[in-house]
Amino acid sequence: MPSVENKDKIETISAILKEKPNFVVTTYSGLDVEKLTKLRGQIRQANGTMKVLKNTLFHLALSQSEAHKEAAEGLKDVLKGPCAVIFVTDDVPTVAKIVVNEGKTEDKLALKGGYFEGRFLPKSEVQAIADLPSRDELLAIIGRGLNTPATKIATGINQIMAALARGIKAVAEKNS
Repeated sequence: MPSVENKDKIETISAILKEKPNFVVTTYSGLDVEKLTKLRGQIRQANGTMKVLKNTLFHLALSQSEAHKEAAEGLKDVLKGPCAVIFVTDDVPTVAKIVVNEGKTEDKLALKGGYFEGRFLPKSEVQAIADLPSRDELLAIIGRGLNTPATKIATGINQIMAALARGIKAVAEKNS
């Protein structure tokens, strides 16, 4: 039976899960304060929240949440040793990308697993999500795709008009 203090912590974690239902679990042990602060700042810019939680309390909060019950079972093996949980609303690829990029220069930071759109994700799947383009990059790609045909049509119409004008000019010069 959890103590009153731990019940409060579980309620706090549950409130965060309701606000930001998706999350990524990472290792962080050994990172100095400066690097951890920099990482938290990057995560905050991506609308995420990084929390260092007790594994047992986090697992209890997941078990008590209807939406996260299934994930709680999958995360049992992931929640070993010191873990940090990065909560995010919907842009998991951006947050996972931040962790992967920082992990390239910092061995002490690594993905362990996560939860996205109703299911537990092992490390390999979170890594695959990190390799996807972010939401902003996808919107830029779509925008370029939509803009390209319009540009080609405008260029084609412009060339037709220019050719017509050259033809009229040539006829006018020939007749004069």
